[in-house]
Amino acid sequence: MPHDIFLSYSRKDAAHADDLTARLRDKGLDVWIDRQGIEGAERWATEIVEGIRACSTFMVLLSPNSIESEHVLKELSLASEKRKRLLPVDLAPTELPSSFEYALAGLQRVPISDFEGILRAHQHGVERQKTKDDRKSLIILPFEDLSPAIEDNTWFADGLTGELISALSKIKSLRIPDLKTSMDLKRYHGRTTDIARELSVRYFIQGTVRKFGPQIKVGLELLDIETGDYLWQHSYRGEFKDIFDIQEAIANEVAIGLKLHLTKEESERVGDRRTANAEAYELFLRAGQYSRLNTKENYEYALKLYLEAIQLDPQFVDALAWAANAHMALYRAYDRNRLRLETAETLIFRALEFDPDFDEALIMLSRLRMYQERLEEAERHALQSVELSPGNQNAHFALGFFYYNTGRPEKAISPYEKTIALMPGYHTAHWNLVAAFERIGNKEAAREAALRAIPLFESRLRLAPDDEHAHVYLANLYYIAGQMQNASRALRELSDAHDGDSLYNLGCLASRLGQFDLALDFLVKARDAGFVRLETFLQDPDLDPLRTLPAFENLIESLRSSPQPNSAHA
Repeated sequence: MPHDIFLSYSRKDAAHADDLTARLRDKGLDVWIDRQGIEGAERWATEIVEGIRACSTFMVLLSPNSIESEHVLKELSLASEKRKRLLPVDLAPTELPSSFEYALAGLQRVPISDFEGILRAHQHGVERQKTKDDRKSLIILPFEDLSPAIEDNTWFADGLTGELISALSKIKSLRIPDLKTSMDLKRYHGRTTDIARELSVRYFIQGTVRKFGPQIKVGLELLDIETGDYLWQHSYRGEFKDIFDIQEAIANEVAIGLKLHLTKEESERVGDRRTANAEAYELFLRAGQYSRLNTKENYEYALKLYLEAIQLDPQFVDALAWAANAHMALYRAYDRNRLRLETAETLIFRALEFDPDFDEALIMLSRLRMYQERLEEAERHALQSVELSPGNQNAHFALGFFYYNTGRPEKAISPYEKTIALMPGYHTAHWNLVAAFERIGNKEAAREAALRAIPLFESRLRLAPDDEHAHVYLANLYYIAGQMQNASRALRELSDAHDGDSLYNLGCLASRLGQFDLALDFLVKARDAGFVRLETFLQDPDLDPLRTLPAFENLIESLRSSPQPNSAHA
């Protein structure tokens, strides 16, 4: 039976809840309220769930009591997942914990004394205000390698860039673009002010490294692009064995230069040394350079280096986790050797044995269980990583990825939205959110999400114009947003795409646009480039208009004779 309002509250606030319910009912509204409290999982799973499902507005009474209530949190999470109209009502000024904050982010809270405001909010909804991001924005540009010509120390320059991004990302008051965004700027030769505008950042770290044998020198500048002032310039000298002290000093100098006040926990995390062995650390940084190249040969060489680092320091949890990741990458994209999954499992469990709170290892374990089709465990580990590190966008993304790729796109929406809230510039999360809305048939939500994503992708391509995947995503976003001319133009401009996934997605877009000959051309190129997943060709609704065409039937026959990936969740 439908209800106007579901009222969620702590039993300690029952008097307020009863009074508000009576006033709402006097106005002719049907209010669902649990007067007994939630006293058992079975009852919660039936009456409460049905009450939330049937309501038009989910109203939650916020107080110091309710934010400590496990049951109120369950109800709010379920209402948010079902995308109910949320109406937060303040019984008293209450600082929300992170578990409540995301679902209610940007929503105007109505005081219980404003009864007319509560009625208006129920009738018209509470508008989400644009959440102000008070974090200081900083980008770490790729360090320049100034080593003598006889040595190529790109691995050191790129590795130091990545390690500094990783360390400073642990400071909640900073917003930092990820390593991929920084690395893409290696090929950008425009002005720093253009980068600041496109990425909405104010502060820049520019650095140089010089390494000759064991001797290293690192020079850094912290620039305020808004004022044009250099906040500090420092140079650090030493041997590679001093790298840990140098990295910690750099991170602390950045915090001081930006006038950040670090909590005790943040200070400890920024200065966390995952290994004390400088030689193992050097191998780890070198391996990272090869891993980022994403080819079979480079993954294999990276794995060799990770394993050498582990021999030097068997408790080096980062090396253990990324060695597991290399095994999984080789399994997924290349050899399908399930022994790799067993080896990856051993490495991940070793990392977790040494650091049970290593969230990245839990994320990898969730993905591993997906490959092994142990889906209940995969979900549990993804949820554990979110619970352990609610501020880690990668954990939320992994949870959304799990739900989307196991046929539950409706459950992927909230984790993807949380990912974007934590990192607004996370392009893949924006695209995956659009795809999830499309998968569940919510075209209007998909269109709105696409409209929000388009400026982000356009900005990215101004800085990294050779990013083929970003071009393909943008072309599809134009279509989903209803910008057909832009979609057709972008499609024509991508005629020379070469990646198999890109070509397949372009074929789907051409089919949706009614350009069937072009669609078939892209799909044949996708097959020739290695995209041979027959199941995908057979089940993708985007290709339905092509199924009666002889050329498509011939394509399907050719795919039937091609070796097929052997995991539905790869």
